[in-house]
Amino acid sequence: MRRIITPFIVLSLLLTGCSALPYAHQIDKTVLMEVLGVDAGVGETVTVTAASGARPGDQEPLVLSAQAGTISAACSDMGERGEDFVFFGDVEQVLVGEEEARRGLEPLLGHMARDPELRLEAELWVVKGAQAADLLLEAGEGESLPDRLSAMSRNAELLGGPRPQMARGALTDLLENGATLLPALERREAEDGQGAQGEYVLVTAGYAVIRDGVLQGFTDQTAAFGADLLRSMGKGQVLELSGPDRGYTALKITGVKTTFRTVFEGDTLTGLRVACALETQAAELSGAAARLGEEDRLALEGELSRLAGEAMEAAMETFQTYRADAIHLLDRVALAVPWKQATLEKQWQEVFPNLTLEVEVEATMARS
Repeated sequence: MRRIITPFIVLSLLLTGCSALPYAHQIDKTVLMEVLGVDAGVGETVTVTAASGARPGDQEPLVLSAQAGTISAACSDMGERGEDFVFFGDVEQVLVGEEEARRGLEPLLGHMARDPELRLEAELWVVKGAQAADLLLEAGEGESLPDRLSAMSRNAELLGGPRPQMARGALTDLLENGATLLPALERREAEDGQGAQGEYVLVTAGYAVIRDGVLQGFTDQTAAFGADLLRSMGKGQVLELSGPDRGYTALKITGVKTTFRTVFEGDTLTGLRVACALETQAAELSGAAARLGEEDRLALEGELSRLAGEAMEAAMETFQTYRADAIHLLDRVALAVPWKQATLEKQWQEVFPNLTLEVEVEATMARS
């Protein structure tokens, strides 16, 4: 059943202010939850899991879980356990299990917009192939899932890659555009050099594509890179390419600028021409070469141009398959022909899945 983000959430969004503070409770009797996980429960129920960060007096982080017909009831159930007051106003990360995301995000976003504690500034993640509770309940001894997620969020901003989306931004995207992207998380068995045998690591796994509030599927890492480039994003990301003397060269993206031109047949939009300018610098060289020669630099620029073009094509193919303009492409295309914006808006939903894409990438590498 197709779900639509309903207009009542808009009013809640406008009226929601700062989260309530636990003034009526002694701070030493208050547990500040930092991560919330939402999963599909049995039947039509929902399972909510919450985890605190570090607690005073070397106490272990607290993890609580409850199942109910609504998120509100599950959170209330957790709050009634034990002697401590459970406060959700410090939640900065919200994880949604894949099954729940496929049922729809409207209940969660509606709850976050209305709840006096939860903040719409909390970041949303979708857990690929698993339940959110798996990550909260199975964190290793001494590990802090809130700290790990915060570090992943900061790294995404500094180093490029799939970027967290605040609940407020996701809700706005869905109301205005009908689609959005959320970063995906995946729990994988550690490989050599990542940890001891049998351990698991938490990694980003591209983007979750959301249309009409419902998860449609995921991008792979290549399409995730392409989605960022189509949005003139990706600055800070490091790419490892084959370098001279069979070594490798790590290239850091220092600038991205993507522009669009339109292709019409009569008054009907049939295609897009994408021009992407990439600026990079060599972050590290391996192998025998101490520096890159001109021939090597040109070869790396050509390889990067090819990879970037393929990534943007992969991203566009993913969005067209799911019929989801998840990166507000219409707004960017309209900038190229503002006098045809009304025409584009009228036909966009129909023509978007069949648009052709011509990509031209100019990658330049700073001389060392």
